[in-house]
Amino acid sequence: MAKSQLDQQTERLGVAFGDLIRAYQFRDRNEICCHDVSVSQCYTMEALNRHGPMTMGKIGEYLYLEVSTVTRVIDQLAAAGYVERVTDSNDRRVVRARLTTAGEETIGRIKGSLLNDYRGVLEAIPESSRQDVIEAIELLLEGFTSRGCCVERIKGP
Repeated sequence: MAKSQLDQQTERLGVAFGDLIRAYQFRDRNEICCHDVSVSQCYTMEALNRHGPMTMGKIGEYLYLEVSTVTRVIDQLAAAGYVERVTDSNDRRVVRARLTTAGEETIGRIKGSLLNDYRGVLEAIPESSRQDVIEAIELLLEGFTSRGCCVERIKGP
């Protein structure tokens, strides 16, 4: 029995998406680690940069990590001087992590480096197709989100 066009497209999307994710993760790991932070540490710093001080639980929700794992990552970042813990002024039981000045500077450098990479990717795509590519990626995210996948957390709390 011949595969339908949708079946063929489904397989093609699976291969292309898997290859894209592997290429991105490999580039991500190399780019981030050259700034003396791990990928997990970088994602944690990016979350704090994007959303401000967060509890360990909120960071865990955002990154799909257990609180114990987040606590270890925050411990490492605090030891490096990139993050500090602050007690909530309204409830002393609540502790949030926030970036220090050194953390803000480091995540700024990493972001700048990554944006340079993205610019290079866009420059490799014909100018007439760039907007379509960006919109297609946004539609993919929307497609995953609409299926009830945990992707909706990426947009933030």
